[in-house]
Amino acid sequence: MRHIKFFFLLFGLCCFSSTTSFAQTSAATTESQEVVEADKTIKVKVKGVGCSRDLKAILNNVGSVIGVRTCETLKKGATTTFSVTYNPTVASEKAIYSAVEATPGCSNQTARPYKVKL
Repeated sequence: MRHIKFFFLLFGLCCFSSTTSFAQTSAATTESQEVVEADKTIKVKVKGVGCSRDLKAILNNVGSVIGVRTCETLKKGATTTFSVTYNPTVASEKAIYSAVEATPGCSNQTARPYKVKL
């Protein structure tokens, strides 16, 4: 009987100490979420995208801009829409637009066929 009481006491202490450590973990998680919330997401509409190699080239070029977290295609077509998430303290919309328009065409590496539609 003494062992059972000791076991429950020990179990209660373990539960109490683990609850305290979870509280500390959630505070750290909240702080890191605040950093993520500072990111900004914009939709960039681009004319001139004709094939999947064009998409890949634009995604890579925009993704190489310092401060850009993600770049993905939302809608393909005559005007292709990209979703770009970036840190506005490091990158700017203008830098992202410039990266899109500076991307060389897949068939002619000297041409810059992509235009951002504002």
